[in-house]
Amino acid sequence: MKQHFQQIDILKGLAIIAVLLLHSLMRERLIASFAVFHIWQAVPVFMVLMGLNLGMSYGSKTLHFNQLYTPHYFQKKALRIIFPLLLIYIIAFVVGYVWEQVYARDVYTLSWKNLIGVLPVSGKGNYFITLLLQSLLVLPLIGYTSNRWPVRTTLVLVLLEFSFQLVAYQLSYFREDRYLYDAALFRYFSAIGMGLWLSRLIPIPDKRYSWLLFALGFASGVYLYFHQYHAVSLPYIRPEWQAQLFITFPFAALLIYLGILAFPQQSDGIALKSMATIGKASYHIFLVQVLYFGLIPDDTNITQNMIMCLAAGLAFYWSESFLSKRLSK
Repeated sequence: MKQHFQQIDILKGLAIIAVLLLHSLMRERLIASFAVFHIWQAVPVFMVLMGLNLGMSYGSKTLHFNQLYTPHYFQKKALRIIFPLLLIYIIAFVVGYVWEQVYARDVYTLSWKNLIGVLPVSGKGNYFITLLLQSLLVLPLIGYTSNRWPVRTTLVLVLLEFSFQLVAYQLSYFREDRYLYDAALFRYFSAIGMGLWLSRLIPIPDKRYSWLLFALGFASGVYLYFHQYHAVSLPYIRPEWQAQLFITFPFAALLIYLGILAFPQQSDGIALKSMATIGKASYHIFLVQVLYFGLIPDDTNITQNMIMCLAAGLAFYWSESFLSKRLSK
């Protein structure tokens, strides 16, 4: 039976709050607050946690390849990922129409990209939805190979990510339209790999791997500092995401490891339980905030952004959970 770690939900809660802050604060303020070491780590943390959850799910199983993509797997993912997405599509169409009638503003973002996860009313961070849809097809294979050949799987993930970055640098298409580059799961393969190794370290701590993680995380932090504050960049890699690639993800993994050490595995404290609840609802909060930031013309009111997105996201989570339970019966 898979062991539950409340710390993971707490970290997801902190990460989704960081996403809201990232989308609310001016870039100058983020830079001044050294956000590259905390708020800007939100997506890397989510991606490492994706690998961590994958490793914890597959680590205790001995699966054959034909057990990966089963009707049960797709039914489970449809209820957890696709159903909330379809609901937010419908909500976006309705709210977008009402918004246009009331405020006389064209807010729709209709194109072929709606087929790959772009909401009909799309705001900040929409690329992550497309990332998540890709993961539904790729993660079972990664979990399967990592269970059998962990070192080789990690090396292949890093190599594929590095190769993708080199190829993407040469493609003129990405200079004209960045969305498919931003939303490419290849960019986060090594983050998933870091999460897979964390899944082996957390249940049974090993000082050798712990020190290695600290060393890699520290080196990543040094690179992040010089990249952000001294304009150090890597050649032959597109400049947009050089703070999120294979040499920076160990820092996010270290943050997760420290969080798991710092927080209790289970707690009834109101603050930690509330943060864990936000973490469980993080996907729904994220969907709501994409729609929200696609609607409002002024996104600088931090208090309003936080209250609206958290309240509406939690309401969406609870109502969608009720509907999905009824459908699954």
